[in-house]
Amino acid sequence: MHRPFIALLAFLLLAAAPAAADTAKAVHRRAAEAVAVEAKAQEEYRRWNDRKQSMAAEIRDMKAMEAWLRFQNEKYDAYVRKQQQVIAELERRKQEARRIRMELEPFLETVVQRLEQFVADDLPFLPEERSQRIVFLRESLDDYHLDLSEKLRRVFEALHVETEYGRNVAVTEREIELDGQPTQVTVFRLGRTALYYQAEGAGAAGVWDRSSGSWRALDDEFARTLRRAGEMAQRKRAVELLTLPLPVPGPREAMPASAPGDQTDDIQTTEIQTTDLRASNDRPDPGAIQ
Repeated sequence: MHRPFIALLAFLLLAAAPAAADTAKAVHRRAAEAVAVEAKAQEEYRRWNDRKQSMAAEIRDMKAMEAWLRFQNEKYDAYVRKQQQVIAELERRKQEARRIRMELEPFLETVVQRLEQFVADDLPFLPEERSQRIVFLRESLDDYHLDLSEKLRRVFEALHVETEYGRNVAVTEREIELDGQPTQVTVFRLGRTALYYQAEGAGAAGVWDRSSGSWRALDDEFARTLRRAGEMAQRKRAVELLTLPLPVPGPREAMPASAPGDQTDDIQTTEIQTTDLRASNDRPDPGAIQ
C-alpha cells in the first residue's frame, strides 16, 4: 500500500521540478529587472541632484548679479543727475560767457578811448611809446582772429603799464621848445604829479603847467633842488626831503603861458621824498605793448 503512494509522490515531484525551475528563472529575471530599474533611478536621482545643485548655484549668482546691477543702477542714476547738473551749469556759464562777450567788446573799446583821452590830457612824457601803445590796442581790438581773452589781456597790460608810471620817478634827456627855440634839457618826472625840466649849462628850470599846456619857468633856487632830485632818482645821492613846486590845476583858458622870467602865482611848493616812488629811466619798453 505504501509503495504505490511513494511512487505517486515521486512522480509528482518529477513532474513539478521543471515548473519550479521556470519559476526561479522568472524570479531571478524580475529581480534583475528591479535592480536595473533601481540603478537607473539612482542614476537619474544623482543626475537631477547635480542639476539641482547647479541651478541653485546659478540662482545664487543671478541674485548676486541682480543686487550688483541694482546698486550700479542707483549709482548711475546719481551719476546721471550729477552730469545733468554739470551740463546745466556749463550751459549757464555758456550763456553768461556769451553775455559777457557781448558786453566786454564794447567795454574794451570804451576803455581804450578813455585811455587815449587820458594820455592826451596827461603829462607829456614818452609820447611816442604811449601813442604807439594806443595804436597797438586799437589794432588788437579790430583783429577778428584775435581771441577776446587776448584782447582783454593786452588792454589790462596797457592799463598796468600806465598805472606804473604814477608809481615811479624818471630822469631823461630830451629836446623841448622854450621861447620858441628847441632846447636840450634834462626832464625829471615825478610820477604823474609833475614834470620838470632843467636846461643844460644855464641851469634854468621849469615845470609843466597842465592848465596852460606849456612849460613855465621856476626860480633859480629850484634848479639846484631838481638836480638833487634827479641824482636821487638815479641812485647817485642819499635820500632827503626836497621842496619842489607843484602846479595848481585850473581852467586852461584862464592860464596864459608865462615867459621864462615870470613868477608863477598859481604854483605852490611841497616837500617830497623821491624814494617814495620807484626809479625809472622812461625808456620805451617794446614788451609793454606786445
